[in-house]
Amino acid sequence: MLNNKFKLILPSLFGLLFVAAMMFALTSQEEQVTPSALVGKPIPAFTASSLSATERVGNNERIDNNELVGNNGLLGNSALLDNSIFQTDKNYTLLNVWASWCAVCQSEHGFLMKLAGKDGMRIVGLNYRDDRADANHVLSALGNPYVATIFDPDGKIALDMGVVATPETYLLDNQGIVLFRYSGALDETVWQHYFKPFMQLLTNK
Repeated sequence: MLNNKFKLILPSLFGLLFVAAMMFALTSQEEQVTPSALVGKPIPAFTASSLSATERVGNNERIDNNELVGNNGLLGNSALLDNSIFQTDKNYTLLNVWASWCAVCQSEHGFLMKLAGKDGMRIVGLNYRDDRADANHVLSALGNPYVATIFDPDGKIALDMGVVATPETYLLDNQGIVLFRYSGALDETVWQHYFKPFMQLLTNK
């Protein structure tokens, strides 16, 4: 009798599992591609210290504690950063929100290194709700893809941006206007599917 009842409800269970899986897949996709309210606008104004006193900038430049960054000078051993970090002669900048405690962030780190190195992409980091020493340890161990890293220990800058979770990556133009946001880890597939076509479309306009 129990076996017969189980056979009767089995199709319903499979149906519920299928619907749940589809809803999860759709939700995950929406989280990745849902436009940010910042699209078409600059990153909200901020002033913050850089993560470390010395950071790599592109392939040749370097931000260090003897150099003015943004319009605000220095704070202790760290440069002060502001929105002017996004104004550049490069066509685009990526703003990558990350943290040392974020396992998904570490999974995308190798790809960010490739983008910054071989592909020459300009990437600014936003270190979110993190410990400065822990974050610097990650960059020392895995390499530093960022031209500069904004240190946001209380998450205020991220909150003003509407960051939902780490990692998130924003594509900005050379005036710091947000063009596109992606939530989730970057990899070659994501880059080719979302970012490259978007940049090509804008370049061809």
